[in-house]
Amino acid sequence: MRARLAGLRVRASVGAVVIVAIAMTLAGILLVHQLRTSQTRAIDTALEIRVQDIESLMEDGTPPSQLSVEDEQDDFVQVIDVSNGKVVTASANMAGRQRVVAGGDGTTVTMLVAGLDPENFRVHVHLTEGTPKYAIVVGTNLENVDRVAATTVRSLVIGLPVLLALIAVVTWLVVDRTLRPVEAIRSEVADIGGGDLHRRVPEPTSGDEIGRLARTMNAMLDRLESADVAQAHFVSDASHELRTPIAVIRHELEVGLRSDNPELLREIAGEVLDENLRMQHLVEDLLLLARRDGRTGPDPRVGWKPIDLDDVILSQVQQVVSDTTVGIAGVSAGQICCDEGQVVRVVRNLLDNALRHAKSQVDISLTSTDDGHVVLAVDDDGAGIAKDDRERVFERFVRLDESRSRDAGGSGLGLAIVAEVVADHDGTVNAGTSPTLGGARFTATFPDARR
Repeated sequence: MRARLAGLRVRASVGAVVIVAIAMTLAGILLVHQLRTSQTRAIDTALEIRVQDIESLMEDGTPPSQLSVEDEQDDFVQVIDVSNGKVVTASANMAGRQRVVAGGDGTTVTMLVAGLDPENFRVHVHLTEGTPKYAIVVGTNLENVDRVAATTVRSLVIGLPVLLALIAVVTWLVVDRTLRPVEAIRSEVADIGGGDLHRRVPEPTSGDEIGRLARTMNAMLDRLESADVAQAHFVSDASHELRTPIAVIRHELEVGLRSDNPELLREIAGEVLDENLRMQHLVEDLLLLARRDGRTGPDPRVGWKPIDLDDVILSQVQQVVSDTTVGIAGVSAGQICCDEGQVVRVVRNLLDNALRHAKSQVDISLTSTDDGHVVLAVDDDGAGIAKDDRERVFERFVRLDESRSRDAGGSGLGLAIVAEVVADHDGTVNAGTSPTLGGARFTATFPDARR
């Protein structure tokens, strides 16, 4: 990981240097071009003024041959008789030379003038009016323009590598400082083992992305620790629950092996069968919860369909084998969209729980509310549930008292399954006191599929 971080620093530094180098090179080219253009325009303006001055002298009556065309600048002047092409007058640096240009009016060009140092000149040509016609040719060298451009280029060539080196160093340091908390987080996470889920990564005080990453990582570790604790409790509770029926079966078999009494053997076989059924139900509940805890893949709602919940209730009541009376007078029509198998499990678990703790009566009701819900209520005339235990009763492997013990047939998972299945169906479940029978009332509320 350290090598990757170093590679990231290098890539960031190189990327910054390349981008700045390209940008500065383009900017330098544009700058030199603009400098040359600006200076050339200034020269063109000066040449036009110079031509106008000479033409003004000629218009005032000064013969072209007597014009004073000397000045202090490094330029030249020629006045040419257009009729014969002869140079009438010229500056000292052009004395005895042929005309520079053949003609043209208002023409400004950059050209080489042989015999002058430097030879690169900017030349402006103007034709006078009237007769005879004269061509006034004024030129000035571009040495200053070339010198400024060369100086600028030299400065860029010297300064750009220094600037790029500075950018590379600054980028390296900034990226290194930015990634230092990431390395600390990575190092801490790498050191966290299966038994160290209580440890947390350091959280930077800054509110930037690194800080949010650290907080997200710690939140994930919180969830992992909670899941690990829950898994440990689950395994411990499941082992404890399975140990009892296995011990009972073993004891009964050992007794049977030492006895030849047919009636005793039949009694032992019945008890072994009961414990085996209890263990089977417990394993089924454990498998259901394990599948739910590890559920991944597509949304399970895809296969849901509307069902008549009243039909499910009547079907489950018909399967009851008990001396307890089950009243269904309060069951009316109700339809929900659900996984039918899971909802059947909810109804069966609530009914089994009520039958297990009722003295003689269980009532089931199903009603629809005006706000678009279907409410399933199961009442019993048993001991009821204390207010402090009405939320805890839906936790896994929870038994509240002796009346709700393992001997009563419960595994402590039925109501936990009810709570989780109902929540998956966007519903709610709660425990309270039955207003009619005085025992416990369990109420499950589902969205009405008809709304």
